[in-house]
Amino acid sequence: MSAKLPKGFEDLVPFIDWAQPTELRRNEKRWSVTLEESRAFYDSMLNHGPAALEYLDRFSLAELETPERAAEKRLLDMCLALAEVSSTIEMYEDPQPKYVFPIQRFVPTHDAWPLAGMGETV
Repeated sequence: MSAKLPKGFEDLVPFIDWAQPTELRRNEKRWSVTLEESRAFYDSMLNHGPAALEYLDRFSLAELETPERAAEKRLLDMCLALAEVSSTIEMYEDPQPKYVFPIQRFVPTHDAWPLAGMGETV
């Protein structure tokens, strides 16, 4: 059985459910938890974020989509979730802020593309 996260990031395992593969699912996660849960994830990822990005920098996005790199892909998804949850902590102080676009109406079309955001344009 492969590791849930790369070596050196084992203490992030309690937050593994934040490793959602799409922007929509990361936002659904962000809207479904309490402020305290959001803050715990945010604080932990802030502590590990620089090391995680440095570690992930050695892989291409295509490599991260392979089964052999599932642990690294989860770590990347957690870094992306940090970007999503930062607005909860830094701006709104509420996981379901009022006066913002309702998450149920948010449908990012790029989530459906294979390897979305890899830089190729049409």
